[in-house]
Amino acid sequence: FKQKTAYEIGVRLVGSEMCIRDSLRNVKTPKGLALTNVVILSVFLMPVFYMVWRFFTFSRSFESFFESWNVYGMLFNTISMFFAVVISSVSLGLLISIILIRFKIKGSKIIFTLCTLPLVIPSYIGALTYISAFSPKGLFVKIFSFTGLNEINGIEGFIGSWIVLTLFTYPYVLLICSSALRNLDSTVEEAARSLGVKRFRIYTSVVIPRLRKPIIYSGLLVGLYVISDFGAVSLMRYSTITKAIYTYYEFSLLGDPIIFYSGLLIFLALIISFIQRGSDVTRSAKVSGTPRIPAKVDLSSRSKLLVYLFFALVIFFGLMLPVSVLSYWLIRGLSLGNDVRAVFGGVVGSFSASIVTSILAIIISMPIVIMISQYRSKFGDLLEKVILALYGLPHLAVGVSILFITVKIFPSIYQSFFALVISYLIVFLPQAIGGGQASMEQVKGSYIDASSSLGKSKIETFSKVTFPLIYRGLLAGGALVFLSTMKELPQTLLLRPTGFNTMAVDVWSFASEGLFTQAAFSAFILLAISAIPTYMLSTRNLSG
Repeated sequence: FKQKTAYEIGVRLVGSEMCIRDSLRNVKTPKGLALTNVVILSVFLMPVFYMVWRFFTFSRSFESFFESWNVYGMLFNTISMFFAVVISSVSLGLLISIILIRFKIKGSKIIFTLCTLPLVIPSYIGALTYISAFSPKGLFVKIFSFTGLNEINGIEGFIGSWIVLTLFTYPYVLLICSSALRNLDSTVEEAARSLGVKRFRIYTSVVIPRLRKPIIYSGLLVGLYVISDFGAVSLMRYSTITKAIYTYYEFSLLGDPIIFYSGLLIFLALIISFIQRGSDVTRSAKVSGTPRIPAKVDLSSRSKLLVYLFFALVIFFGLMLPVSVLSYWLIRGLSLGNDVRAVFGGVVGSFSASIVTSILAIIISMPIVIMISQYRSKFGDLLEKVILALYGLPHLAVGVSILFITVKIFPSIYQSFFALVISYLIVFLPQAIGGGQASMEQVKGSYIDASSSLGKSKIETFSKVTFPLIYRGLLAGGALVFLSTMKELPQTLLLRPTGFNTMAVDVWSFASEGLFTQAAFSAFILLAISAIPTYMLSTRNLSG
């Protein structure tokens, strides 16, 4: 199996995996298919080309920008958060993976599921709940007021952002590393154990080094999330590049700082994406034949107690605390008679935008999937690499680029539903492609050749041979696009038409206005919808 980029996380959420394209046909790519993909590629690259062009055509010198806008400080804060969250998320996710996969733990399936569920909580919702719980006079102070506690320092800035981003990104590492660890051959470990090497030394010198590729891959995936995050750092009042972009956007729509910071963020994300592409998760621990699965190790009573205490803390702070705070907001507000009918406009907006985006993603992904999976060509390889790179682009920067394009070049679609959907498609299309490409592996070149030999046209071959084999994968990828669109915040804030709301925007807006009952109601609907694929993924990982 071969996994190359971040969108495989999307494919995992729907139970698919990327395979080596061993059935590529040495046949010339049909002109119609190639032309269609050229048009798609041109449209989807337009925001990147526009931002790069604006970035390098400033009227002022780069030195003046760095002197005027505290660029070094913003860049240092962003990179510091990147390394801090990556290190802590990898450490936490890897530790949980090792404990659940290699040791006998009662209820391991339930624990694994509960440890992955924080993945459904968007960082901005997590940050809101932590601010409510641990503000100077928040819920924590109210609960322990009987002890004489009146006020605490609260969490914000670097510490608050680091805690929140770690708790809601470590499941990425857990999912990837647990899968890799489960399929790791134990022959080398048994050899080390027979030589008298202690268990801790085996893990540090044998197991973890053999997981180097999955660790790097998942860590950089977390890093892409961190540098793109807007909600958590803004709420925690920590100055990063994404926060600077939105701040300048509110101050002046067409200011040079927006272009400069967006371009800087895109370059940073592309660097990380290209590094990640070299971290093929399957290059670690290659073995011949069928891998030997090690027997799970028993723990002493004291060790089991410590392990259960560890999991209790992780599940409480990553899942129970945010859900409890949202429940408190909702129950308290409803008991006071607060009206939640205003929320339903956001629900309708979320479903309409998500349905349209997912349907278009399925349609647009079909020619791309067919080309990169069934035909060997340089353009197909280029198309695949470019589409994969788009997935790593910061959503806020893409939204800014689309915003400038609609203002400067296509004013007729400024703040239109069409521009919003295009922006969604640019960053989420790789998820649909991932699902379709996984299913496309079932379509052998011999099937196509047999259909052609029977006199069937290309359209008939596609409708009667290809599509029946790939539609489930396309629908699965489309479902993931639906869920990702529903949770998207920064692009929606920038590009939504006047009066158009989604649940993500409602959570942000209601919380900003102190309407916590409505914010909690929207958040619960959003989390309930997102929890379904995450639960399916966690149970699938454990059954393997």
